[in-house]
Amino acid sequence: MRLGGIGQKKYVILLLLFLAQILNFIDKTAINFAIIPISKELNLPSDQVGLVLSSFFLSYAIMQLVGGYLADRFGIKKVLSGAVFLWSAATVLTGTARSYFSLVGSRFLVGVGEGAFPASTQVAIVDNFQKEVRARAKSVVSAGASVGFMFGSIVVTLLITMFDWRLMFIILGVIGVGLAVVLWFLLKPEDKKAGIQKAEHKSIDKAAINKLLKNPLIWKLMLAAMFTNIVFWGLQSWLPSYWVKVKHMDMVSMGLYSSVPYILGFVSFLASGWVLDKFLAGYEKYMFIGGAFFSALFIYLMFNTESIAVAFAYLSLSNVFLNAMNITVFVLPLKKIAEESVGTATGIINTGGQIGSVLTPTIVGYLITAFHQNYNAAFMFLVASALVVMVVGMTIRSGNAESNSVSALE
Repeated sequence: MRLGGIGQKKYVILLLLFLAQILNFIDKTAINFAIIPISKELNLPSDQVGLVLSSFFLSYAIMQLVGGYLADRFGIKKVLSGAVFLWSAATVLTGTARSYFSLVGSRFLVGVGEGAFPASTQVAIVDNFQKEVRARAKSVVSAGASVGFMFGSIVVTLLITMFDWRLMFIILGVIGVGLAVVLWFLLKPEDKKAGIQKAEHKSIDKAAINKLLKNPLIWKLMLAAMFTNIVFWGLQSWLPSYWVKVKHMDMVSMGLYSSVPYILGFVSFLASGWVLDKFLAGYEKYMFIGGAFFSALFIYLMFNTESIAVAFAYLSLSNVFLNAMNITVFVLPLKKIAEESVGTATGIINTGGQIGSVLTPTIVGYLITAFHQNYNAAFMFLVASALVVMVVGMTIRSGNAESNSVSALE
């Protein structure tokens, strides 16, 4: 696929972003599988497990706006390399955790590193791709999440089974440090917005942030991101425990089954980007509406079937439409926000969006405990959250109407 006649260098940058995204999501999902043996070894009840999972999202949310500003101010070389290095070093620390508090602290640091990553990839796409093909470029990077989840579920469960959860985290962390070094040497200084002078010219001041905050589209995307993250991380954080405790699957079988939804997810990311560029430019709201409705439907069907194979089939279909929701949130800023503000706008959206990520693992853990280890109430909470995204999508204006409200920022 040729994206708008981009040169060889841009393909290399896109590949690096894709690989970093894969590692990002392998590291991000590892805790969801490892928490099963961790909770046994450290004697963690469900509410403390939820807090461990939420600690990552707390720092991740805090870093969104900061990461967006740094990406706009200094470009992708320092921000990307530093982000990958920090979260990888913290992943190693997770493997050395000996108590509940040290585990929370290491996961908090992982969130700091990963929190600077999303906005910097947005800036890299804006720097290297024309507006007409940015959805497809974004879809390639986003597809790395599905690949990371797909291989992560297999690799992580195999490493835990062959060794233990501690060595698994250390191995992943060392790989990440290596990738950070590669990024540092392959991303040349001119890749960071054509040098320091341009970066200084594009620094984001308080007035620009205030303009973004007055933009109704930003607030709608923040709300959509929040409830999309509630659905996504509610599933990712607690499904491994559900499969083991409720469906009585072993770790390896669960890891193999769990990879299936992400195969379809990889395709859905690429297809969603293509559809948004080719057919839904100016009408992205319909991706929200359709994706949210069908995601809610298939989640409901998933936890109401007795068959494990059928449940994973429904989960796979839900994942397809959940990805369509997710990519739409971040394609709209690429197309409708002034280029010098894309990183900051993404940071603002993610800051609000990560509220859902912070709260969800703890809320789901509480619901499971309150209903005596019955997961149905937790899943209904996720179904309702998906339907909220559908309603938000209905409020976004079609055609050029919404983009006109953004043009004042440019």
